[in-house]
Amino acid sequence: MNRASAYALLASELEACRRLPWLRLVDLIGQKPVEKLVVVDGEELLLEVQATWASAKRSSVHVTAIAYGPSHLTMERLEERLTIAMNGSRAA
Repeated sequence: MNRASAYALLASELEACRRLPWLRLVDLIGQKPVEKLVVVDGEELLLEVQATWASAKRSSVHVTAIAYGPSHLTMERLEERLTIAMNGSRAA
């Protein structure tokens, strides 16, 4: 797996989650990870995205994106996490 391309994909997925309306983001919490197969640099990667509460006050959400792909004789796993706080403009 091309790590630079995989990390760019993870960053793109996390940014897409950051742009979601707050209620849509909260809907992802407690659900099974969203999975999709994508082709990056000619390699098929499995991408998983999952959301959890980041605080007991439920005022922020952790979004975790994981990419699984082939590496030399093994399966490689890359993970990135983003914390998204609710603010007044996101409440709707």
